[in-house]
Amino acid sequence: MMNITLRSLGVAALVASLPLATASGVLANPVPTTDELGSLGTAASNDEVSEGLTAEAHQTERSESGSLVSVTWSVENNGAEKVFFNWPAGTSYMYSLTTYYSGVTATSTEKDMRYHPIMDGESDCLCSGKLSNDFKEIINPGEKVAYWSMFSVPSDVDTITLEIPGFDPIEDIPIS
Repeated sequence: MMNITLRSLGVAALVASLPLATASGVLANPVPTTDELGSLGTAASNDEVSEGLTAEAHQTERSESGSLVSVTWSVENNGAEKVFFNWPAGTSYMYSLTTYYSGVTATSTEKDMRYHPIMDGESDCLCSGKLSNDFKEIINPGEKVAYWSMFSVPSDVDTITLEIPGFDPIEDIPIS
């Protein structure tokens, strides 16, 4: 019970700090909407599980400290059936089982590196997911849903490639 209370307090503190961080441009909007976002690139499905879906990168924001990069991305359902979008989990690190989007990674050809989403003290990624207010795992036909991921990327990296499992890479995304 004590652990649950402490975790709840920690999540509450993080959520309370997000509007301040967002207002200063440190993090992407915690509940992004796709109608307000431009496009930095799109990716077609490259797997049976993502058939009928398209991925898109919308926004990258670097923190004032220079090492944190928030990426806002979306998935659009161009098919005729609803899709359960809960499969791009990461297997490289021991993220918790409730972290669906931990498999979304960023790469840099400048550093020849792969960046996985930042993991908190409870083994959850700092990304859209079940612990996120903006979690949405069902995408209806014609619907586009925005998600986000947070990475630790060196300040001298200017562009990334976003890799979402089931889609072609979205290359040369500038970090702003």
